[in-house]
Amino acid sequence: MQAVGNYWPYATTLYDYVHRAMPLNAPGSLKPDEVYSLVAFLLWRNEIVADTAVMNSQTLPQVVMPARDRFVVDNRRGGPEFR
Repeated sequence: MQAVGNYWPYATTLYDYVHRAMPLNAPGSLKPDEVYSLVAFLLWRNEIVADTAVMNSQTLPQVVMPARDRFVVDNRRGGPEFR
């Protein structure tokens, strides 16, 4: 759980991961409100947002992840020869 701030450059990517992969025994079964609540909890536990933060489709994209500026844009171009 402590890697959340360093693992994703955007909080919306964390939402996407939780939405698609959680819970482990039934991936994709969480309702959007449950995903937002879980993401808010993870962000709070990692001291990225306050415990009073409300996550929804408007507030989540505004969260600035701590390591956001340390990610490198992958601007490689390539075709089949690189795959």
